[in-house]
Amino acid sequence: MTTDPQDFSQWIQEIQALKQQVADLKRDRDAAYQVSDKWQRHYTQETQQHRKNVEALQVTIAQLQQQVATVPTMDLGDGAEVAIAPAQQDGQPDTLPEALEQCQQLRSQLNQAIAALEKERQDHEATRLNLTTALGDAIEVLGNRGG
Repeated sequence: MTTDPQDFSQWIQEIQALKQQVADLKRDRDAAYQVSDKWQRHYTQETQQHRKNVEALQVTIAQLQQQVATVPTMDLGDGAEVAIAPAQQDGQPDTLPEALEQCQQLRSQLNQAIAALEKERQDHEATRLNLTTALGDAIEVLGNRGG
């Protein structure tokens, strides 16, 4: 049995080409892991910031709800209520118009805090979707390179 030296040369070239493909795939895999780690860190940072914002807004909402609840009201009989001024206390309104204004301001602040919380939740969801999409796109691109 004789073997042609040219066959050996061809096999060696094929083996070297396969080794190069394996090296390229390993490099691409490592790059994909790095991209994935980067996006995971970014997502984690965004999530932590969103959680801090939500917690701060929830505290603000609770404080405002407590302030609104402490403003005394008087039933006017037709289903309407009006805030009434309590006895003189520090930071408390002196007159009915001042009490009404303070009550309106507190309700306005409460509504703004609730709106800010909802916006924060929507922003968090948008960030999560964007990062998930970007990660999926990166995986798809890297998958197409290997195929």
